Amino acid sequence: MSQTPATTDPATAFAIALRALERIRDLGQVPDPATFTVWFTYFQGHNQALNRDIEELDPDAVSRTRLNAIHDRHFGTERHFGQLLSVGEALGAETRKVESVIRVASGSAAGYGIDLQSAAEALDSGAAGLSVSELIKSLVRSTDAIQQTNALLQAQLQQSEHQFRLLQENMETLRLESMTDPLTRLANRKYFDFSLTQATARAVDDEAPEPFSLAMVDIDRFKQFNDQFGHTTGDDVLRLVAFALKNNVRSSDLVARYGGDEFAVLLPNAPLEDAMAVGDQIRKAVAERPLLRRTTKEMLGYVTLSIGVAAWAPGESSEALLERADRHLYEAKANGRNCLVGAPVRPS
Repeated sequence: MSQTPATTDPATAFAIALRALERIRDLGQVPDPATFTVWFTYFQGHNQALNRDIEELDPDAVSRTRLNAIHDRHFGTERHFGQLLSVGEALGAETRKVESVIRVASGSAAGYGIDLQSAAEALDSGAAGLSVSELIKSLVRSTDAIQQTNALLQAQLQQSEHQFRLLQENMETLRLESMTDPLTRLANRKYFDFSLTQATARAVDDEAPEPFSLAMVDIDRFKQFNDQFGHTTGDDVLRLVAFALKNNVRSSDLVARYGGDEFAVLLPNAPLEDAMAVGDQIRKAVAERPLLRRTTKEMLGYVTLSIGVAAWAPGESSEALLERADRHLYEAKANGRNCLVGAPVRPS
């Protein structure tokens, strides 16, 4: 469930809440928990990263899709933690059910063993007044009882097996959501940062590391699309670029939405030349595809990309690699956009 950051002064909290509700009303939005949380946090001013995201998107014209994306980016961890906690509680409940039935079955089995032992001793001693017929009836009753217990155990195990399967599917869904950007369905920034750190750590620890590269991708003049055609079309542009990225990289490459209109592609086992080839393929695929308005199929023009590529250098940190790729991206912008810049590392 969404939670707004704590504010100790009630008067201040109410004032911030009123400002948030006024902004929601002015934008014609619905004050659902996610929307209220974002605007309350924005006016509270304690989360500078969230405020930057809002201000980059122009708060007076932000779409609901973008607002939800901002909410998921900054509060998704809390939501997923709560969902994981619910799944964990359900798993615990199912486990306790199975344990309870197994205890009953174990008790029945032990009792059945005692009944068999008693019957054997009675037959061996020729107990007076106890006929073979009565012994058989007693054993039949014990057998029926343990069969009923076993049937109960089997039914409970089947039910729990089904429930465990559903919970496992829920866990997998949560795992995927926690590392996915909701708008583009690409990997999100958090998962990209983790993957880049892991790739760098593996390369540093390996005596003969495989080369890997990083491409930073930015949509040219994206703000103009938003200003001219609206944020809904802007979202379509982001999806178009995401689709082109996913369909023009290798299966081993990781494509992520880095933030706003910027994307990142991690290319394992790829020297600079290979990464440049992949980057240029992406650039051409986007530049050659016209952008159409979804409702009217009106031609809105073409989208182009600027791309910066850098290959990891032995001993280089993930931060330094990211900085070099980003610097090449800005060089591509300065070179007129719709181009790709990459350069080998100069020996020190």
